[in-house]
Amino acid sequence: MKQHGTLLSQILRCEDQPLSEQEIRDATTSHIAFGTQDLTLIDWNATLMIGQEMDDVRAVLEFANVELVERRFLDHQLDEALDEAYAALTQESRHGFRWPGSSDANLRRIAGMQVDSAILFERVTNTLKLFGDQYLARVSRLASQRFHLQSWDTSILRKLDTLDNLYDKIAGQTGNRRMEILEWIIIILIAISILLPFIPGFPGY
Repeated sequence: MKQHGTLLSQILRCEDQPLSEQEIRDATTSHIAFGTQDLTLIDWNATLMIGQEMDDVRAVLEFANVELVERRFLDHQLDEALDEAYAALTQESRHGFRWPGSSDANLRRIAGMQVDSAILFERVTNTLKLFGDQYLARVSRLASQRFHLQSWDTSILRKLDTLDNLYDKIAGQTGNRRMEILEWIIIILIAISILLPFIPGFPGY
């Protein structure tokens, strides 16, 4: 790496011109080796593996790429879910009166999106288990750091929390509406019971 750092960084960054020292350090900072005759350089756009019997390392890196794609898909899915949930919330707030049960469809749809996203996130983050092979586990951690998977996880968890908060707000509005209707029903019944004695010829009075 000391002798060929410039060339290695050009390969990783797909550049045909020499790079700056800062760019060389950034391109080659994520590297790992098991012995003296192998080397793995992990970058965002490419990975360079030098050595023999590197199939296991390549499999771990390919799986890390799959994890990244799945997280990006889940993040996009949550963006759409948040837009739909926010539209449902603003629709609830804009209409002054809605019958009880009119929001149940929105609640069921948002709850379904919550469950689907949570299950997918759990599967994505707990699929690969590298028990007993410390070197491959280190390769996996290094790839995760290079691909910023932890940042993706943080963003996904934050959006899941936001979706949960929107669900609670819509459910709260629905509950408040039902309580208001019940209060009006009680008031009307009390008013009727007060007026009945004054109605001539009403049975029982």
